[in-house]
Amino acid sequence: MRFLLYLTLLFLLMTGGIWLSRQPYFQIAEITIVTPDGSEKLHHADKKRLFETMRPYLTGSFFNVNLHEAQRAASKLDWVRSVKIDRIPPAQIKVTIDEYEPAARWIRNGEQAGLVSTKGEVFQAAYAEELPEFDGDVNEQKVMFEQYENFNNQLKPLRLRIIRLQYSPRGAWSMMLNNGIEVRLGKDETSTRMARFVQSFPRYLQARAQYIDYVDMRYQDAFATRLRSDAPPPEPNIEDMMLDDELITAPSNQSSPKQSDKPKKNIAKIQAKTKPKKQ
Repeated sequence: MRFLLYLTLLFLLMTGGIWLSRQPYFQIAEITIVTPDGSEKLHHADKKRLFETMRPYLTGSFFNVNLHEAQRAASKLDWVRSVKIDRIPPAQIKVTIDEYEPAARWIRNGEQAGLVSTKGEVFQAAYAEELPEFDGDVNEQKVMFEQYENFNNQLKPLRLRIIRLQYSPRGAWSMMLNNGIEVRLGKDETSTRMARFVQSFPRYLQARAQYIDYVDMRYQDAFATRLRSDAPPPEPNIEDMMLDDELITAPSNQSSPKQSDKPKKNIAKIQAKTKPKKQ
């Protein structure tokens, strides 16, 4: 007898649930797509395409919509980093889209292999705006973005910026600047070496920057540069010294180097013939 009573109650509940779910009051009337900060404007993802992709799973009763499938379908679209879907009684669905924010283009074997987000994540999407290039292992993109930010902040006083950053498998850093100069920092003391480059550039390099191919900062208290083949000979009174193809200087740690800080010719020749230790 008690079993029949329970069975009857279960039947009534199921019947009532089915009846309730079919009432117009609980039919989905609104699907809202927003960003994590509540804005209804998406920066990169196609909002109309998102809506059309999710709509088949979010149509019908408030109680029967398939949130899991809607989330899975939306996650496959370009620029979508994550999707969160909430039901808001009695008949609303709120979709929160977290988008990738592009920071760089990921380069592998000389070709673009994807985009890099500000969180160091590699993703695929079409993007026409100018971005720096990151040439390094896919698992090192977060480190590369952090170093890119650090190096660029150091370069700001010179009004220079990085257009290509390379991080080799052995952990060495190099970069191409927007003035066409390659800067080689190596593995160790990279922030110190970058600071030395920033300090030395206005006095030793800026006047002939358009003719400089690269600057090698891997020396202990000096740096080497190679000039391009079209570089004119230096003026007789130029304060830097030309040694074959390389220019060697040894700037002081002070912002205004003293006369005694300039490298002597014989010391510079020794440095010119000595390759920087591999770092």
